[in-house]
Amino acid sequence: MKKSYILGAILSIAIIGNGIAQEAENLVTNPSFEGTKGKLKRLKQINKAVDWFSPTKLRADLYSEKQKGTPIAVPNNVYGKEDASDGINYAGVVMYSFNGREPRTYISTQLSEKLEKDVRYCIRYNVSLADLSKYAVNNLGAYLSKKPLEIESKNDIVLTKKKELSSIIKIKNNKVFEKRYSWETVCGDYIAKGGEEFLTLGNFSETIDTKAKKLKKKKGFRGSQIKNAYYYIDEVSVTILEDGEKCACGEVDETEVERVIYSKQNTSLDGFTVAQITENSTVYFAYLKSNLTLRAKEDLDILAGRLIDSSSYSIKIFGHTTADEMKAAKSEELYNGLSGRRIDAVIEYLKGHGIDASR
Repeated sequence: MKKSYILGAILSIAIIGNGIAQEAENLVTNPSFEGTKGKLKRLKQINKAVDWFSPTKLRADLYSEKQKGTPIAVPNNVYGKEDASDGINYAGVVMYSFNGREPRTYISTQLSEKLEKDVRYCIRYNVSLADLSKYAVNNLGAYLSKKPLEIESKNDIVLTKKKELSSIIKIKNNKVFEKRYSWETVCGDYIAKGGEEFLTLGNFSETIDTKAKKLKKKKGFRGSQIKNAYYYIDEVSVTILEDGEKCACGEVDETEVERVIYSKQNTSLDGFTVAQITENSTVYFAYLKSNLTLRAKEDLDILAGRLIDSSSYSIKIFGHTTADEMKAAKSEELYNGLSGRRIDAVIEYLKGHGIDASR
C-alpha cells in the first residue's frame, strides 16, 4: 500500500527585495554580479564583475558560490555566512569603520542608458550585514551622477554640496541596517535631473554624522569581530516608475521573521524515518520570491534521497504566502499565484532527482 505524507508549508520569511526590478527594465546591466571575467582568487576583486568597478584606489569585494572553501565563498566566507539574494554571487563593501580608522569601499556601474529629466525612478539594492561586523549603520546610499566618481586615493567619498546631496538616495527613514541573518532592501524614489549615467553605492556622509550601533558577536562564528560595518550587496536596480507607482521596499514584520528563521528544522537530522523527515520538511522562500535558496535545495536533496530509497512513499506539497505578500499581490499582478509557483519549484527540483511527478 502506498503511503502518503505531507511536506510542510512552503513559507516566505527572509527580508529581501521583491521582483519588481526583475520584471521591469533594469538599467543596471549586471544587477546580481553574476557576469564575471577572469578568475576570482582573493578579496578586493569587484573589478572581476562585469560592468562594476570601485571609484577609489581601495577596491570592494566580490563573492561567489564557485569559490567554496575560500575567503570569498558563498555562503561561508571570511566575514560570515549568507546565501545570495539572487543567483550565486554578491558584492561586499565597508560602509563604516570605528573613528574612520579604515577607508570605506564603494561600487560603481555605468547604466545602460542615461536618465531622462523629470522622470521618476526607483533605485533599489539588497544588503545583509556580515556576521562578524561589530557595527551596524545608517546612511546607506546610492549616488547618481553624469560622470563616474574617480578618487585618486583610498579616502572616503564624502559629498557635501547641495547638488550632490540631492542626488543621493537613501531609505526614507534612514534607518540602521542591522540584520545579520537575511537580506534587507535599501530603496527610494529619484526624480532625474537628466543625463545621469553612473550609479555608486556606499556611505557618502561624514563618520561623525553616521549613526553606528555596536553589536555583540553572534554565537557560533569563529574569528574576531571586525571594527567596522561590512555589508554584502545584491540585486541592484534602477527602473522607471509609472504615474502613481511607488518604490516599495517590501518590509515585513521583524518579530515574525526572527521567530520563524530561528525555529526552522532541517530535514538532515540523523535517525529520522521517511515519515518524520517529510513531516518536518519546510522549504523557506525569500520575500515575494519563488526560486529555491541554496539551503532549501540542500534540504530537498536529503528528502529526495529518502524518497528514492523508499519508492512506496508519496508526499503532498502545500504552498503558503504571508499576509504581507498577499497585500503586495493586490497592488502588483505579477505576485498573484505565488504559492503555486513555489509548489512548482519544489516539484521541478524533486523531478530533477528522478522522482516522478505522480508521487
